[in-house]
Amino acid sequence: MKLIYKITLTFIIPLVLTLGLWGWLSYRTMSERIHKDTDMILKDYSEDIIARKLSGAELPDRFNGAYNTYYIKEMTEEYAQSVPLVSYGEAEAYLKSQEDFASSRIRRQIFEDNEGVIYEITVSLPTFEQETLIEHVLWWTGILFLALLIALLLIGIIVVDLNMRPFRALMKWMDDYTPGNTSQNVPSDTDVVEFRKLAQTIQKAVDRFEYEYEERKIFIGNASHELQTPLAVCSNRLDMLLDRDDLGEDMAVELMKLRQSLQHLIRLNKTLLLLSRIENNQFPEVSDVNMNALLRDAVGLNDEIYSHKSLSAAVFEDGDFVCSINEQMASVLVGNLVKNAYIHSAPGAGINVKVSGNGFSVANTGDAPLDEKHLFRRFYQPGGRREGSTGLGLALAYSVCERSGLMLKYEFSENHHIFSVNLKK
Repeated sequence: MKLIYKITLTFIIPLVLTLGLWGWLSYRTMSERIHKDTDMILKDYSEDIIARKLSGAELPDRFNGAYNTYYIKEMTEEYAQSVPLVSYGEAEAYLKSQEDFASSRIRRQIFEDNEGVIYEITVSLPTFEQETLIEHVLWWTGILFLALLIALLLIGIIVVDLNMRPFRALMKWMDDYTPGNTSQNVPSDTDVVEFRKLAQTIQKAVDRFEYEYEERKIFIGNASHELQTPLAVCSNRLDMLLDRDDLGEDMAVELMKLRQSLQHLIRLNKTLLLLSRIENNQFPEVSDVNMNALLRDAVGLNDEIYSHKSLSAAVFEDGDFVCSINEQMASVLVGNLVKNAYIHSAPGAGINVKVSGNGFSVANTGDAPLDEKHLFRRFYQPGGRREGSTGLGLALAYSVCERSGLMLKYEFSENHHIFSVNLKK
């Protein structure tokens, strides 16, 4: 998840809670204000009628055209003592103008005239207007809540996006960075202290890595020169000894074993040097390579080398797999995967190579799945060491894929070891 979305999600929860609480309090406050105003109207209306009653003035019409209604009843002293002096409530009241009953807010009050007669006055005011007003208040509160929420989110995203520009520039530089290419320094054009410290730390790490990278390349070059020559000299001298006429049979056998070990050491040295060069990205030249032709050539070559095993190999092509890769690395990848299948197949077994527009796979028969955790590690050889194997073939193939935008995957299905190569998504 991107940082800007993470900040937005973290920000939206307290924002929704805060705005929601504000909206609820505003709605409650306005609703209570409307109810209080209604009760004040009923109080004034009730006191006006009581004043007229006590003064002997003419009382207004019970239905005065403004939805207000009232009625006065004479009560006993026992009833007056059993109820509150003033009370409010909700009830159904008849409206003459509507010729129907409607939900109303009512006010009851006990009073006594100059002659000691006890009365109860009940005044009512329909509440449908207040309910409509409260409903409108609720709707506008919700609309205002959503408008504020959207506005604050947009403002937050814009503010975070503007302030994160130096960080995005730093991430882009890291995505584009290639070891050995230090043409551009780490971007640090910002007044934010934390971003400047991050850029400085990355610059120090890159400088240290570049220094070690150059030292490693120098070591690889020196090792290639210093080790290859003595190994070649030793191999030549062994060949000279083996060509002598006075060489005994026992000595010849021992020298042959020594020569095989030396040849294995030479192959191992070359493979390790190649692996180091791949990991150091010393094969930057890339082109569009048709893997179909390489696979056919690799199968034909290994058919000849391992003809004594009587293996049955077939290539199935459902399309052309063309990828952008260094041509030498493509040969290393294909050669090692195909050779691995030939080396680890039992005599008379079958090998299937399938190619499509999205990738290719190499499958050979097997009895049990391999250990995927160690399969692509250097020198790992499942089932023990095999003649002609250095234990670096799959490590080489994996390293090539990692640096060429490809994905190497292993699976065991229907008694077949299947190594598939596809473009990374």
